[in-house]
Amino acid sequence: MSIIRTLLIIFGLILISSISFAQEEITYLSYYPKVEYNAKVAESNTSDDGSMFEKIVIDAFDSRVPFYVIKPEINKTNKFVILLHGITGSKENWVNPTSSLSKKYVKLKDSLVSIGYNVIIPDAKYHGERSYEADFASPISFYATQDLQRIQNLWSTSVKDIRVIMDYMQSFSKEEQITFDVVGYSMGGLMAIYLNSVDDRLNRIVACVVPLGNTIKAGMSLGLNEENAKKVEEHFSSEIYAPLQKAPITLLMGTKDGWYTEKEAQDFYNNIEIKSKTLKFYESGHYLPEEFISDVIKSLNKK
Repeated sequence: MSIIRTLLIIFGLILISSISFAQEEITYLSYYPKVEYNAKVAESNTSDDGSMFEKIVIDAFDSRVPFYVIKPEINKTNKFVILLHGITGSKENWVNPTSSLSKKYVKLKDSLVSIGYNVIIPDAKYHGERSYEADFASPISFYATQDLQRIQNLWSTSVKDIRVIMDYMQSFSKEEQITFDVVGYSMGGLMAIYLNSVDDRLNRIVACVVPLGNTIKAGMSLGLNEENAKKVEEHFSSEIYAPLQKAPITLLMGTKDGWYTEKEAQDFYNNIEIKSKTLKFYESGHYLPEEFISDVIKSLNKK
């Protein structure tokens, strides 16, 4: 009996330390809800199909944050989908098809609006209209310059900003409950995973071609030295967040993506503890085939 008791104590200590470690990591994503948003509608118009387009600017976590809200004219619902772009991208990628990937972004956004979803599209910190926050430097340059503060802010502040945007949208629906889904591509997919580890308001998330590979290796490939790459890994390694996922999650991944291996993606998936999870591989690299658009919609519409 004494051996069993000792083993149970050891197991308990391991469990407690693991929980404490996880809680320490997600404190980077904590925030205090705002009372005032100082909101301004900077642009508003109605498209030919009747959908309403607005550009809104609010006081978010630590700066003014611009984002688009697109609402359908017909098939209106109380469902919102937050669309998150990849690194060096912007919210413009979802409305102006400037590349082959951007064309797929736009098609996905249009499809969601056509079936009744309201769409929210923010700029991540240091991206798009927020690039002035880093003196217009490319976010990728933070790695070569060993700018750990901006790297941390890029990830953590962007997630906090999304939470503030959700608060703002909910402030208009005190009687009617609204739902939030999140679709993120590449960097945006990882931000969706971070968000899903700390916020209980998400209905579903779809994370596409998420960089789930070795964080140290990825950081060094972007220019970080080994010491700083290890520091980034301590708080932002995707492995930390797999068991913390709350809402149902779908991973749409490529078999030939240089940012992770199939095994790394599978290992992350296996470490997700909730039962409502899906993993699909495409025979592609970091740019998924157009098929992923219908798969995103199917994932969001699961009962």
